[in-house]
Amino acid sequence: MLDSLIILGMATVSLGTISEADGPVEHTFWLRNEGRDTVALVQGYTSCGCTTLHLGADSLVAPADSVAVVLRFNPRGKGGEFLETGTVVYTSKSEVCCQAQRKRVTMSLVGTCVSSEETLLRQFPIALGRGLRLSSNRFDVGPMRPGEHRERTVVVLHTATGRQEAITARLAVTAQMPKGIQHLPVEIATSEGTMLIVTFDVLVK
Repeated sequence: MLDSLIILGMATVSLGTISEADGPVEHTFWLRNEGRDTVALVQGYTSCGCTTLHLGADSLVAPADSVAVVLRFNPRGKGGEFLETGTVVYTSKSEVCCQAQRKRVTMSLVGTCVSSEETLLRQFPIALGRGLRLSSNRFDVGPMRPGEHRERTVVVLHTATGRQEAITARLAVTAQMPKGIQHLPVEIATSEGTMLIVTFDVLVK
């Protein structure tokens, strides 16, 4: 197959810092047919439901012609860094029915999304005061035997700056712990030295 779609410009575009409250953002990519056969755009798909790919009305691209496709990212509930991709599946016009001859070209949007206050409250429901909120402060880790270790990740939101800090909480069951269901406090520290307590619910065997 002699057809070949290339992206004019960058295949990965940075949107910089965007705000969830401002709603969806999009970028138009231009694809040029560098081959000798007319290209048929068969379908498009994306990396997740938050992103859509619009192929436009022109499904056929003649040699040396270009076509615009739009990759659109909806940041609702998507705080933090993101990388979303869109893929166009294409083939030569004469081989539309031939699955084996299909090719793909992929484009991406990257950036950082600042969450809205509503989303942050949903993601970090536990308020501790001192400008800190937790994603969770209690973990059900099931049965454990003496000598076993478990880890869970706690994400702390620093509300003054919007910074999210991931901290690993570790629990080790010792032979001295009484058997049965135990609610064991585990101390963790933020990068600024603030000590926090989370609870591991464990069945000591």
